[in-house]
Amino acid sequence: MRNFKKSTTQKIVMMAILIAMQVVLSRFLSINLQYLKIGFSFIPLMFASYLYGPAGGVIVAVVSDLVGAIAFPSGQFFLGFTVTAALTGFIYGMAFYKNCTTPKIVAGVIANEVICSLLLNTLWLSIMYTSAFTVLLTTRIWQILVMTVIQIVFAELFFHRLKIAKRLKTGVMKE
Repeated sequence: MRNFKKSTTQKIVMMAILIAMQVVLSRFLSINLQYLKIGFSFIPLMFASYLYGPAGGVIVAVVSDLVGAIAFPSGQFFLGFTVTAALTGFIYGMAFYKNCTTPKIVAGVIANEVICSLLLNTLWLSIMYTSAFTVLLTTRIWQILVMTVIQIVFAELFFHRLKIAKRLKTGVMKE
């Protein structure tokens, strides 16, 4: 029983830290234009998804989106972006949890960027600003291409380092 409480407490604390990191990276350390957003708020979400799977990814994504919108609003709140955040956490959780390989990283990032960032977020922006979906799509595609490459490279480096650290910790070093 004691280990269960400690484990649960550790998970809650770690998820709270990741939520705080994501809020700071998203609201203060990213470039936000009307139709474009470039930043590194994906880092804590990838880590949460790696550690806690799809459920953890969804929780961190949704709570950080809501906390960021309430505490540091940057425009009008739109529930569609929260849905996209939840789907992003789920996709990353499915791709990164437990067996995180290069093909899973590439597939997870591409699926997230195409489904969530390119299609859904563009749809939400076109609804919010009553702009033509296809016009927004063509302007946002460059952001998606750049962020896809950045996320794949970061995830590959990050998860590769994590695997090395685990091997060193357990004393098993094969390569």
